Amino acid sequence: MNQQNQKLYVGNLNFDATDEQVRELFGTYGAVEDVKIVMDRFSGRSRGFAFVRMDSADSAGKAKEALNGQPFQGKTLVIDWARTEQRDRPAGEFRPRRDFGGEREGGRGDFGGRREGGRRDFGGGRRDREDRGGDRSGGFYNR
Repeated sequence: MNQQNQKLYVGNLNFDATDEQVRELFGTYGAVEDVKIVMDRFSGRSRGFAFVRMDSADSAGKAKEALNGQPFQGKTLVIDWARTEQRDRPAGEFRPRRDFGGEREGGRGDFGGRREGGRRDFGGGRRDREDRGGDRSGGFYNR
């Protein structure tokens, strides 16, 4: 049986809830294999959600239907099927939110400026003044 059908997301969880309390709550609908309250790595406090793995998809479905929207320790629970975990990249690998890719269609690349000597040149720089014969003898530099 696919173990993913046995895993539930438990949202809007009271920050003071413990693994044992969550296990006891879900235990009325079947055997609970695992409870994982997600903790903030900096503060060490609960982030307000957890994952619960039940012994079967049937018991997980029953718990989902019965507990979604129900109060628990002063908060209304949000229960849903857990999404698949993304473990396809090494831990600590940087993953940008957006890819501004230079060569792809629609990518912003170097944001429209032309590349010269490893830097962006958006025009109007020293090279352009020199190319136009500017010698800094007048204009802005002599004010």
